[in-house]
Amino acid sequence: MAVGGPVGEPAVWCDFGGVLTSPVANALGRVVAAAGVPAAVLLAAMEDVAAAHGLTGLGPLELGLVSERDWGDQMAAALAPAWTPAVDLGRMGEHWYAAHRAEHALLARLVELSERGVRLGLLTNSIREWEPHREALLPGVFHVFESRINSFEAGVRKPDAAIYELAERALGRAGADCLLIDDTEENCAVAVGRGWSAIHHVSADATIAQLDVWLTGRLDRP
Repeated sequence: MAVGGPVGEPAVWCDFGGVLTSPVANALGRVVAAAGVPAAVLLAAMEDVAAAHGLTGLGPLELGLVSERDWGDQMAAALAPAWTPAVDLGRMGEHWYAAHRAEHALLARLVELSERGVRLGLLTNSIREWEPHREALLPGVFHVFESRINSFEAGVRKPDAAIYELAERALGRAGADCLLIDDTEENCAVAVGRGWSAIHHVSADATIAQLDVWLTGRLDRP
């Protein structure tokens, strides 16, 4: 964990997938299994589709440049003729979220912090069509996040430094007062470069312990 010293009132920004949920690798594995396409082949096709938009990974979806339906069609074209996915990749979210589970221990800690007045935000690279899946996975929880910054709405995604600036403005906090919890090391590194603190999430227990350390001296100060 990269940690700065106490400055002002704390703001905790949390990623969604892989932090508030089971690991992203598990979700990707379900998509691979459902599609019946080797992981390396499927990932290469994703990169080909993204490269056509000047991006990487799921960038076209996460920035809202294409619909999930259109992305699925582009994926099918990128895989052809060697591979035909066994499922409709234009509905990938259904497979991504199948058997996905919530990280209840961390969620419970965040709810406690919200009740103590800690300002919470959700800072996530997200896909428009997947929002109903997220709401179904965490019913009645999103209200604890005072601000939700979704990449597809903001038009910028992590690790672009601009999304961290948006977060600072959203809660009116300087970087020194902000903590990011994220499962991607690069996202954490960019946040730290802006003066934030960051926890690279590996497990709920470790994250909760590091979060409590970071909050020491920041709560209940005059």
